[in-house]
Amino acid sequence: MTASIRFISAGAGSGKTTTLAKLLHEELVSGRVRPTGVLATTFTNRAATELRERARGYLIEQRAFALATAIGSARIGTVNGVCGQLLERFAFEAGLSTEQRVLDEPSAALLLRRSLGTAVERDALRGLLETASRLSLRDGVQPGEEPPWRSALKTLVNLARCNGLSAGTLRECGPRNADRLLALFPGPSANDLDVTLIEAIRTALPALEKAAQTTAKKNTSEYLKQVRQVLDGLGSGRLAWADWSRLANAKPEAGLLPVTVPIATASSAVAHHPRLHEDVRQYLIQIFDVAASTLDSYDESKRRLGGLDFADQERLLLDVLDHPEVQESLTDELDLLLVDEFQDTSPMQLALFVKLARFAKQVVWVGDIKQAIYGFRGSDTRLMKSVIGALPSMGGVQETLGDSWRSRPCTHTRAHFFFFA
Repeated sequence: MTASIRFISAGAGSGKTTTLAKLLHEELVSGRVRPTGVLATTFTNRAATELRERARGYLIEQRAFALATAIGSARIGTVNGVCGQLLERFAFEAGLSTEQRVLDEPSAALLLRRSLGTAVERDALRGLLETASRLSLRDGVQPGEEPPWRSALKTLVNLARCNGLSAGTLRECGPRNADRLLALFPGPSANDLDVTLIEAIRTALPALEKAAQTTAKKNTSEYLKQVRQVLDGLGSGRLAWADWSRLANAKPEAGLLPVTVPIATASSAVAHHPRLHEDVRQYLIQIFDVAASTLDSYDESKRRLGGLDFADQERLLLDVLDHPEVQESLTDELDLLLVDEFQDTSPMQLALFVKLARFAKQVVWVGDIKQAIYGFRGSDTRLMKSVIGALPSMGGVQETLGDSWRSRPCTHTRAHFFFFA
């Protein structure tokens, strides 16, 4: 049975570390918690060291010397440091070697970049780039800017890793995402919208060309240029869908409106175009497929090196926590589960903490949404909001550290004003 969660909202400078040190002292001295029964996670090695040293220092101040020495046996570290310790402890149950090679973040990032490069060099990329070009996703807005398709690809790969998704599962997401997105589009037209637009343009061209020759108005010449580009693009099959929308919103001189209304009407029907629907579907299927190929390549590279990355550690521990012998051991051993910087928790880490909470006699989670900084690693502050919202139904409680110990007291000075007649 999961212990009730005590959630502490702790803003910057609110005395969080001191509060946690006092909490550890109280629970250790009372005997409710054993030093070896403490499992505490933070998000940096520096924060883990500070928490351990502050707890030890506070115990020494309270003259609990034996406990101050024993606190060294507590599992206090980063999420991945603690995952690594538990995987070593339960290596047999996880089917792993007791000596694990864990890739640090720079090494893992380099390997992932190489895997992404390998995936995008395949023939399948040609089709993705052609589709991305028609959807105006091939090139960056500014020179040297990363193209949207590549940014989306990196995001997909990172989110898949943070959520423990396999390459096969990722491939299945492409068609599902396409179905959900296209459900928001209007239904495809049964008419040939290309022919309709071409006919509207050709009908209007003589009047547009004549007007451009007889008027000095810039918007008329610009409109004529845009119409010709669209006509050429329709003929060559290289027209981007954004050009349909731009043409629908283009404004020639007011006197030409009777001539150009059919063009605006035909081009504004772009959302109904069956080929646009197909491009959207193909793009999503293709980019999820390339992302899955990147994961396959990355996993193969790690296998050749005999290494694990941080996401692997979390996923493997999440699986091994379902092992009956692991559950029995942790139920006997785990007295206190303490999660610091909870606002930076990723979905897979939350799943880990929830499973670990089933074995702990006490659960304390600490966080502050305003201090979330690890969104690029897949963390999501909505997870913390959901947990806080669910506390009452789970029998949990929320506390707030309301004072700021980094602020100076405000000194009020009385001002004296003298008036002279």
